Amino acid sequence: MKKQLSALLCSALSLTATLAFAAKPTFYHQGVVINTDTLNYNPTDEVIFPSLLKVTDHISGALGNYYLYYAPHDAPGGIAVAYSNTIEGPYTEYSNLPLISNNEPSRWNVSHISSPNVVWMEEYGKFFMYYHGENNTTRWAWSWDGLNWNIAQDNVAVTTADFHNAGFSTSISETSYARVFDYEIPTWGDRYTMVLMVNDGGQRKIALATSDDGKDFTPRDGSLVSPVPDGQSNISGAFYWQDAGKHYVLYHGSSNIYYTEVGANFNLENHQGVFYDPTSGGAEQNKAAEPYLVYDNNQWHMFYSVGARLSQNIGYANETNPAVDMIIDNNSSGFLTSSSGWNSSTSTSGYQGSDYLYDVDAAGGSNVWASWRPTFPNTATYKVYARWTSHSNRPDNIKYKVYAQGQVTEVYRDQTINGGSWQLLGTFTFGAGTSDANRVTLDAASDSGHTIADAVRFVLD
Repeated sequence: MKKQLSALLCSALSLTATLAFAAKPTFYHQGVVINTDTLNYNPTDEVIFPSLLKVTDHISGALGNYYLYYAPHDAPGGIAVAYSNTIEGPYTEYSNLPLISNNEPSRWNVSHISSPNVVWMEEYGKFFMYYHGENNTTRWAWSWDGLNWNIAQDNVAVTTADFHNAGFSTSISETSYARVFDYEIPTWGDRYTMVLMVNDGGQRKIALATSDDGKDFTPRDGSLVSPVPDGQSNISGAFYWQDAGKHYVLYHGSSNIYYTEVGANFNLENHQGVFYDPTSGGAEQNKAAEPYLVYDNNQWHMFYSVGARLSQNIGYANETNPAVDMIIDNNSSGFLTSSSGWNSSTSTSGYQGSDYLYDVDAAGGSNVWASWRPTFPNTATYKVYARWTSHSNRPDNIKYKVYAQGQVTEVYRDQTINGGSWQLLGTFTFGAGTSDANRVTLDAASDSGHTIADAVRFVLD
């Protein structure tokens, strides 16, 4: 098959090398999409290395439009996945985990398996996954559906020995945390490009390997990007990204995400400084790592690890500034509901996003609630709006409770009218971060009728 040039193998989201942008995107943290507090498969209370695909571009019958892969960092690891119909979430944990474990009979029995990078291989019509186990070996597996994975006997993509044999430093002891992209570097002519972490005598750097079949990779550079110019001792979690015709590698240091221009032939090392600087509070806790970028819905999205090492969750950021305008839809990560009592619908127009929820008990059954809980970047005053779809079978005096720094204000609204528009609940001053002390809750039991839970909007006053 003819070799193809593609900017990223997040080409699952139709991103190609023809896209050009004037400057690097400015990202704003929107929240945590994979939280270990809510996971069933959670052997170590920390997860890292997100990898996202819009799987419905390639298969039918998927659990959701998007599959988000991740894994525990520490032993035993194990590859995991969650799914969602919207890129921002919420994401539902897949029930049969891990997808790949640290003990696969007749293949391996290692201390841990981690760092999944899942890509769609157009030439095979299959998903490929790259991951490490042990730290000196990056492996691959393949799947038709993104959930059931097949491991070949020859499942090794690259090892430390490959770098030694290629003439690179014999002090290299780790070859892990790899991502693979459908990009042909002109110098070598191989279809697939891998950026990965190597541990060279105690210093972690970004290295380069290429492959013509996506299975067996040849080391090309043992020190593509060094940590020293960024003032770091170690760097990892590399990601290849194009912007305005230039070629960059993103990676994390001790706290920030950095980027370096490497050129079309990956023969440059022009350090550009900080790409993303996490906040010191909230979920990020001054740590952002392993970025995975996708371009979807006319803006950039970034999935990345947040929080202290060995206590990390998967965060989500995009180009929408939450300090000015935050919309929490019923499919957003900041939306919570009671465990039962709600159904999804699209039967009445005027809703935000892909659908809305309605209370199935028109009599106003007890303990049925919905809550919108954004992450506030700092303490500030916001105008708060709610949205619903109106109908004669809705409640005409439903109660919203606005929690602002722990103070509760009850606001009543008529959902039989004013559907499909933003209705003001009031102006309130909220505290920074994510907390039950700063949220909006809808009490479906406060009035009879089919209560609608759709979206709430917070606009900086």
